[in-house]
Amino acid sequence: MSDQTLAQRAGRSALWQIVGGGWQTLVRLGASIYLARALRPSDFGLFGMALLYQEFLITALSLGFGSGIIVKKEISEDDLSTAFWLSCTVRFIIFLAIFLSAPLAAYFWKEPRVEPVVQIISFIPLLQILGLIPQTLASKHLQFKKINIIRGIAILLESTTAIILVAFTGLTYWALVIGMIVNTLFYNLVLWFSMGRWFPKFAFHKDSFRYLFRFGFYSWLFGITNYLKQNVDYFLVGRLLGSYQLGLYEFAYRLPHLVLDRISRPVGEVLFPTFSEVQDDNEKLFNNYVNAVKYVCLICYPILFILAGTSDIVVPLFWGNQWLPIVIPLQILCICAALKLLDQPTGYIFYCKNRPDIPYKISLIVLIFTIIVVGLLGHFYGLLGVAFGMLLSVLPSFVVLFLTFFYLLKVNPFRFFLLLLPIFISSLCSYLVVLTVKKILLVIELKFFTVLISSSLLGLVVYLSFISILFPIIRKEIVQKIKIIFNF
Repeated sequence: MSDQTLAQRAGRSALWQIVGGGWQTLVRLGASIYLARALRPSDFGLFGMALLYQEFLITALSLGFGSGIIVKKEISEDDLSTAFWLSCTVRFIIFLAIFLSAPLAAYFWKEPRVEPVVQIISFIPLLQILGLIPQTLASKHLQFKKINIIRGIAILLESTTAIILVAFTGLTYWALVIGMIVNTLFYNLVLWFSMGRWFPKFAFHKDSFRYLFRFGFYSWLFGITNYLKQNVDYFLVGRLLGSYQLGLYEFAYRLPHLVLDRISRPVGEVLFPTFSEVQDDNEKLFNNYVNAVKYVCLICYPILFILAGTSDIVVPLFWGNQWLPIVIPLQILCICAALKLLDQPTGYIFYCKNRPDIPYKISLIVLIFTIIVVGLLGHFYGLLGVAFGMLLSVLPSFVVLFLTFFYLLKVNPFRFFLLLLPIFISSLCSYLVVLTVKKILLVIELKFFTVLISSSLLGLVVYLSFISILFPIIRKEIVQKIKIIFNF
């Protein structure tokens, strides 16, 4: 495949991931405006407890066979069938482990209502079996348009279901559970149909198993440590402070990290198969990495900086005064999310270099650091300390990023940071403008909605002006990428 064709396909796939992530963010935020007022923070906290427990066991017991399929250049039906039967076995074990251990979740969280919720959502790993191989094949072949259309409709169905149940039946956290099940059923069933209703052969190939198990084993180790690293704050808050505080913190964390979940990580799904096409060329790997992070930051940084500058207005205006305690933690977590954007795809480089062991080792070190920092600060300063601890926990990732560029790819790491400097400067200037305009408009006692729209729009104008006028090279690159993607 030529560089031009690969860039075009990857660019279109990334665009669909961004559009799809943006749509999912809008739907979830729109639904949250109603649900945050109709439900209590403890309802979100209770649902979050059950979900954390389920996700932990899924991560602890899963083997990531999909990464091996994506990296391997020539995939046979034996590989796919072997991966499917392995995944079926693992998923059934996961279901039994979650369902039977639900009382332990209630004991750990000191919340008996968690037990039936955990038992119900334990069926979700079984419901996902149908879409496992179709999802992997769609990702490998960069069919992200199809994935995002199906996922976008599934998210809409989930949110609509939850809102209808809360509004007309009086259900609280159970509405969130049912909405998630509707999402899972629809997404996996429709994806299976759209990918040709793939069926496995009754075959189990030893060579395929050895290859897939190697990637799966290290993906499993990395998945456990990475999951704990990303959720240790939730566990600490839920265990020490209870469902109400967890509901508050989960909301504060979720808002800025929607950018990671709906834009950055989906773009990373495009990078993995794209990286695998150029895995033997360090310079191309580096350039692909830099370009991906640059364009993600170009979109996400103004969102995060403007949200940080207007959070004291956004929170009471859209979600109500009961959520005011999250304002300062939310501002800190916006900075945390902005920093995380810089190193999201690093693990894919190691996979492409046939070193699936390295992400696990790095994640283990970062996990230990995160537990110490978040645990200490959370113990002494509550939610504010947890948020600041999560911000500090990002710092080791920059050391890893520096060493990856320098030793593995043999490139100068400072090239990466210099290329992103214009975006940071433009975003910082827009943040300062937002703060200034907001303060002036609040002094003259305009309505919150007017203040929010005016300050946000002016901040966005400043950001785009800086990028366009002071950093014309980025503007030219964007125009060039658009021409490549759309074949102008």
